[in-house]
Amino acid sequence: MKKYLAEGLVIFASIFASFSVENIRQNSIEKEILNEAVITLGDEIESNIEYTKEHLKQVENMLYLTNELLNRYEEINLNNLYEIHSNNPFIYNIINNGELEYVKKYNDQYNIMSYWNAWEPEDVFFQSMLYSGKLLEIKNKKLRKEIESIYTKHEERVSGMTNYTRNNSDKIMSWFEDGKNNFDRDILNEELFNSFKDQKLKNLLKFRSNILTGRVDDLENYLQALNNVVLLISSEYKKLD
Repeated sequence: MKKYLAEGLVIFASIFASFSVENIRQNSIEKEILNEAVITLGDEIESNIEYTKEHLKQVENMLYLTNELLNRYEEINLNNLYEIHSNNPFIYNIINNGELEYVKKYNDQYNIMSYWNAWEPEDVFFQSMLYSGKLLEIKNKKLRKEIESIYTKHEERVSGMTNYTRNNSDKIMSWFEDGKNNFDRDILNEELFNSFKDQKLKNLLKFRSNILTGRVDDLENYLQALNNVVLLISSEYKKLD
C-alpha cells in the first residue's frame, strides 16, 4: 500500500512539475510578446515625435507669416508674402521616400494665406493593440493611461484646432472667390490682394492668428506628452536581441 502511495505521489509530483514548467514557459512567451508589442508601439510614438516636430515648425511658420501680414496689412503685397514664406516655409510637396520639399517658387494659384496643413500622425499599431486587448495587458496603470491619452485626448485636441484652421482657410478662399466675382473681367489673386484687401479679410486673418496660436500650444503639449510616454516605455520595456 505504501509502495502504491509513494508511486502515486511521484507521478503527481512529476505531473505538477511538468505543468508548472509549462506554465512558466507560457508566461515567459506571453511576456515576450507583450514586450515586443510595447516596444513596437514605442517606435510608432517616436515616429510621431519626428512628425510632430516638423508639423509644429510648419504651423509656427504659418503663424509668423499671418502676424507679419497683419502688422503690415496696409502696405504688404503678395510678393512680400512669398518672400516671407521662402524664409519660413510651410507649403510642401512630398517627393521620393516620403521626404518633404518646401515650395519656394510661386504662381498665382498659390493662395498662401489659405493653407492649413493636414494633421496625420500614425496610430496603426495603437489601434491594433487596442482591439486585440494587448493594451489592457500593460500592468503599469500610469503608462497605460498616458498611452491612451496621447492617442485620444491629445490627438483629438490637435485635430480640433486643425479643423478650425481648415474652416478659416475655406473662408479666406471664399473671400478671394467672391472678390473675383465682383469684376466683369479676369483678375488675379495678386491684384485682388494688393489693391482690394479690406477689413473682412483682416478679420479673418486675425481669427486665423488666434487659431494658429492655440494650435502651436496644443502641439507643444502633445509633443511633451509623447516624449514622456517614450521615457516611461524605455524605463520598463527593453528591446530583445
